[in-house]
Amino acid sequence: MRLKRDVNHGTCDMKRKKPPLLRKSAMNAAFIGNYIPRQCGLATFTTDVATWVSSALGPASDVFVVAMNDRPQGYNYPPMVRFEVLANDSDDYPRAADYINLSEVDIVCLQHEFGIFGGSRGIYITDLLRDLEKPVVATLHTVLPDPDPERREALIQVCALSDAVVVMSLKSIDFLEEHYGVPREKVHLIHHGVPDMPFANSNDYKKRWGLQGRTVLLTFGLLHPRKGIEHMIAAMPAIVEQDPRAVYVVLGATHPPHKQKEGEKYRFFLKRLARELGVKDNVIFYDRFVTLEELTRFLASCDIYVTPYLDMNQIISGTLAYAIGLGKPIISTPYFYAVELLSNDRGVIVPVEDSRAISQAAIGLLSDPARTSEMREKTYAFGRKMIWREVSREYVSLFEHVLAGRKVAPPPVEVPRKVVQLRDLPRPRLDHLVRLTDGAGIIHATHFDIPDRSSGYATEDNALALAATVLSRAQTDDRTSRELSRVYLGLLRYMQRPDGAFHNRLNYDRSYADEVGGQECQGKAMAGLGLTIAVEPDEGIVSFAKLMFDEALKELQLSYPRATAYALCGCYHYLTRFPGASLASSALEKMAATLVETYERVAGEGWEWFEDTLAYANGLIPRALLLAFRATRAPRYRDVALESLEFLTKMCYHDGFFDLVGDQGWHPRGGERARFNQLPIEAASLTEAYADAFIVMRDERWLELARAAFEWFLGRNVQNQPVYDFAAFCCADSLMPHGVSPNRGAEATTQWLLSLLRVQTALHVGPLEDITA
Repeated sequence: MRLKRDVNHGTCDMKRKKPPLLRKSAMNAAFIGNYIPRQCGLATFTTDVATWVSSALGPASDVFVVAMNDRPQGYNYPPMVRFEVLANDSDDYPRAADYINLSEVDIVCLQHEFGIFGGSRGIYITDLLRDLEKPVVATLHTVLPDPDPERREALIQVCALSDAVVVMSLKSIDFLEEHYGVPREKVHLIHHGVPDMPFANSNDYKKRWGLQGRTVLLTFGLLHPRKGIEHMIAAMPAIVEQDPRAVYVVLGATHPPHKQKEGEKYRFFLKRLARELGVKDNVIFYDRFVTLEELTRFLASCDIYVTPYLDMNQIISGTLAYAIGLGKPIISTPYFYAVELLSNDRGVIVPVEDSRAISQAAIGLLSDPARTSEMREKTYAFGRKMIWREVSREYVSLFEHVLAGRKVAPPPVEVPRKVVQLRDLPRPRLDHLVRLTDGAGIIHATHFDIPDRSSGYATEDNALALAATVLSRAQTDDRTSRELSRVYLGLLRYMQRPDGAFHNRLNYDRSYADEVGGQECQGKAMAGLGLTIAVEPDEGIVSFAKLMFDEALKELQLSYPRATAYALCGCYHYLTRFPGASLASSALEKMAATLVETYERVAGEGWEWFEDTLAYANGLIPRALLLAFRATRAPRYRDVALESLEFLTKMCYHDGFFDLVGDQGWHPRGGERARFNQLPIEAASLTEAYADAFIVMRDERWLELARAAFEWFLGRNVQNQPVYDFAAFCCADSLMPHGVSPNRGAEATTQWLLSLLRVQTALHVGPLEDITA
């Protein structure tokens, strides 16, 4: 039975047990590298290894990718990519480390290749590795036998900062020991993974490509002068003379970085060469980046696979590995990887830049079916150990080995926060939150200021209370706010379902009062968690909140503007700590676009609003768009936010005070506005919206409106009566026709605290400082 410490009364039972947050029955892994749809071999490899390891670990495990970007706009990644690093931005690397450290990751697998990381010879990646608190397995895709000093030092550091190193050839192990001083026992051979394809006749696959009846020789890869394609084309006249049906297929787009510098110069040279040699009809160029399925079917259709590469130091070739996996006869120049894999008559090695040797090898294979068939069988048998199912199991086994030998990391050190002393506004007091909070969470309602335990608990209240206490701690760093925030986080975890969504209502006996909470419940939970992630100094709490936020975001589907706005605010705050988080970033942009589309569909002249009714927490929606503008700099978000905020001001601000929309009928479009009961949540939402408008526009008018909205709590309202109780340090539930409500529920006081903390920041810490920046 789980016990929670009660802030006031010791301990109480949590009668309905929930799975603990930290489970060790499954392993979670993060991969770092390029990822599809980025067009390069490393992106394909990272995609495949992460996907297959995820499958090998099973559904209880969580596997995600930190993707390297070579351009600021990034790529349209699938959900497995959760964080993005701009290669040449040195600040992104420690942020990525922070993101991984605060994720529930057990182990990190780095895909290392020169040219994808920033700094001299990719040295920036070592900053990320130094900051990681997780064990690291580094897969090395290039190990040079005679590197320049900078490359050598960079790879030495990567290996030193890794718990284990993976290579894909035996020669790499020798190089690492001889030239880099890496102990052999730290290095593990795991073959390059390949698709699991049947041992089939090539003729069965040729029709799809219009190659039926032809003898197909194939080279695949991103086109680059180092591929040596011209030497294979030069061999074609002799091959065609022996077999007029022969055709050489050059499959693949031009390597993107090379294309940026040289355009299609190399491809045009190859086409001209084929024409001059009289074999233009026997050389076919497929100029595109093919999918894995297309690649395997192209490979299956070929009779001989050729790698005429010019770089003899090449220690790995994914395309050669694929050809072996399909059991293809192979002709190759003697680069390191080819010599190793094609030994024992699994292929034919020819001298570099020797088209005559290539033609003789091809003619020899085509004229000796028995030898070719035996070579195919040997190659296919060797390739069975390279299929992804087997390779992924080897990775998982290595991960387990590393984790078993890894020492327990020291507990995180708490970072001290600056305490800001403020004098001319009320000091934030948490007395009423303490009064309402027991070991489970904050109680929903009160009779006067006495907790009404029959009302139970609500996720919405606890999410807002969490936001208030973490902001309070950022201001004062007091023990009370720290303890309360832990209670509220515990309640949110208890309310989160296995699918990531939250229940909203919990009975006092700790039984759930609903199947699932509404959209606003989901949005408020994400807002509270996101703010916690942004400002909380305790990394344990941040990690706990991040886990819940990530689970909630995966399946989040919102359509109501207010719920969408809450979730958008949560994503914004999340991104202030993890600016490269892909899912949160794409979710923010999607939600902002949805709000703007809703506005453009509903708003009209004289009614510049998102719905046909002005209800409660109205300031929240334009505020969310202001945050979206700050995150994306998209002007339309700012323009719609300010236009709708001006509309709210026109509707509610008269004679120097805010006369808010009441909950007894609200304000329907074209109808009369209800004057009462006016709610604290509306004043709080306006306070925050105006404060953010000031940060965006630097116009003192918005700051004055923020203070006016806040002072609604202090008596600057239609009743000239304070809604905040200065004696009991709590806030009335509403402003009524004949005064204030006698009750002091959870929502009202948390909204008061959020407003106070925000206006203190806006007015006193400095006009350009934002508490979440």
